[in-house]
Amino acid sequence: MHVLWVTWIHALPNFLLGLKVTLEITGLALVLALVLGFVLALGRLSGVRVFEFVAMVFVEVIRAIPVLVLLFVAYYSMGQWGVKLSGFAAGTLTLGVFYATQYGEIFRGGILAVDRGQREAAQALGLSSTAIMGKIILPQAFFNILPPATNQLSNLIKDTSLVYTISVTDLMFQAYLAGSNSFQYMDDFLLAGVLYFAFYIILSKLLARWELNVQRRRA
Repeated sequence: MHVLWVTWIHALPNFLLGLKVTLEITGLALVLALVLGFVLALGRLSGVRVFEFVAMVFVEVIRAIPVLVLLFVAYYSMGQWGVKLSGFAAGTLTLGVFYATQYGEIFRGGILAVDRGQREAAQALGLSSTAIMGKIILPQAFFNILPPATNQLSNLIKDTSLVYTISVTDLMFQAYLAGSNSFQYMDDFLLAGVLYFAFYIILSKLLARWELNVQRRRA
């Protein structure tokens, strides 16, 4: 136990730097996923066949490919097409695009769950499609979207660990590097697990409190 604490104390500064990178990738990828996911959801619900088809194909193809394969394509293969991305950019882009397909389906399901009568009543009042979506549909769909959207964030946090495979100095990279130097792989990976767990618990508690406040305001 004494050796474990010594290893952790020695490694913690670098691990915290790695955790900072993990937080940055998580935040940026989440923003990209939410924005692109909303666009995909609107495309699939647009009623325009071209938009529906393009959005559907994009979602199905991206969801069918493992995140690690997409990550390698973004980092290694795109350079052959004249697009050179840093590891950080490739990781953020890959996770953002992949999770956009997840959030797109969550958004689409939340919107479809709103009672159709709400739209029909708004149309009877002469509201435009934009006004109906922005003032009637989306505010109600938000409550359907919130729980699965926050749950999906935990998967995004865990998948950020894959970026160490393209030499991004995230938390997992720091754990592997520390283990390579000390040969105490178990101790270093255990510390990484503790930090991932702490990050997840803190974030999940904050999101749960936010969800509760939102539900109270709705009630």
